[in-house]
Parts: sequence; structure tokens; C-alpha cells
Amino acid sequence: MNQWISALGVEVLKLRRSRLFWISLAASMMVPVMIGLVFSGTIGSQSSFEGEINMAGLLKELGIVISMGGLIGFGFVFSWIFGREYSDRTLKDLLALPLSRYGVAAAKLLVAAVLSMGLALLVFIVGCLTAGLVGLDGWSLEVILHGFGRYAEVSLMVICLSIPVAWMACIGRGYMTPLGVVLLTIVVAQFGGALGIVEYIPWAIPGLFSGASGEESSHLEAISRMLPYLTGGIGIIGTLAWWRYADQT
Repeated sequence: MNQWISALGVEVLKLRRSRLFWISLAASMMVPVMIGLVFSGTIGSQSSFEGEINMAGLLKELGIVISMGGLIGFGFVFSWIFGREYSDRTLKDLLALPLSRYGVAAAKLLVAAVLSMGLALLVFIVGCLTAGLVGLDGWSLEVILHGFGRYAEVSLMVICLSIPVAWMACIGRGYMTPLGVVLLTIVVAQFGGALGIVEYIPWAIPGLFSGASGEESSHLEAISRMLPYLTGGIGIIGTLAWWRYADQT
């Protein structure tokens, strides 16, 4: 346990000293502020968004943003945390430490997941604060709490779908392969609608559940809603198995 806590502390320290941490925080605050200002009519055109221009509509829009942008943003987080060890050639030094491979990989997964959760929560909080400051119609604690449930589930789905990116970073031994996989999954999700199987493509589920394709798509069967979590489980198993059994030389 002490070794695992040490590994976790090392990963947190590396993240805190990285540019990725501060850039991701800035982006997570800037995006909801811009959406809130557009919704209020302060900048841009309100016609850019479909649906109601009120607090409920803004919360739905935040969910749509996370369902799409989160696949890229969270995917980059997992890609960086795992891929940098190969790109910076620090993997051998890391494996030489008196820590289990499982412990190191688990610590990286936990740090990436917690950071992604924190960023998703930051987007929601900043979006709600911006809406309150600009006096957006329908702003109330009841509306916020009601909208948070769906937003939280969409965010959790996206985080689970980003976990296999860590596995791809290990296989590709760097950044490029996992980022390519992220783009590929987005393309596959887009083409799923044309093939009539979009409800069975894991990476398309968050967008459907958030209502990005219309309210009729936000009511999914249980099997469809489970796919992102199953995908995340496969990613965890694959990542831990790679760290344990793959040749790291």
C-alpha cells in the first residue's frame, strides 16, 4: 500500500509541474464562459444553438460539449500521462524503482481519471456561475441539480471511453498512436448513424445520451448505456496487462 501511495504521489507531482495541467484548466474555464456569454446574447448569436435559450438549454449544451470535446480532451490526458514515459525515455527509470508495475499503471490511471473528472466538474461549475452572473433565464438551484445528473453520467461515459487510450499509448509507445485512435473513434461514431448501428457504437453513446442528435436519441436502452463502461473496463484490463506482461525494453 505504501508503495502504491508513493507511485500515486509521484504521478500527482509530475502532473502538477506539467503544462498540460494548467492548459487544461484554462480551456475548461474558457469554454463554458464563452457558451454562457453567447447564451445570454452578450457576444455572438444565440441562433448558433438549437433548443431553448435558458438555463436548462445551457446545461444541455454543456453536456453536448463534454460528449464531443471530452473524447479529445480526456483522451489527450490519458495519452500524455502514459505516452510521455516513452517519448521522454523515462520508462526504464520508472520501472527500476522498487514499485510494482501494477501499482505504477494503476496510479497513472487513477490520476488521469481524477483529473478528467475534475475538468468536467470545472466546466459545469464555471458554466453555472457564468449563467448566474449574466442573469440567464431559468437559473435556479433546482434546474442545476436536475441537469447535473445527466451531465455527470455523460462525463463518466466519456472518461470510461478515454481509458483505452492509455492502452494504445502503451502499445504505440508515445503520443501519436493514441491520438490517432481518438480521431478514429470519433469518425467511426459519426459513420455509425449512416449504418444504422449508432446505438451500439460505444463512442457515439455519450452524444446520443446528451441529446446532441435530438431528444429522441437521449433515451437509450440499458445495453447501449452500458457499452461505455464495458469499454472502460476493457481499457483498464488491457493497460494493466500490458504493463505487467509486455516487454518494456
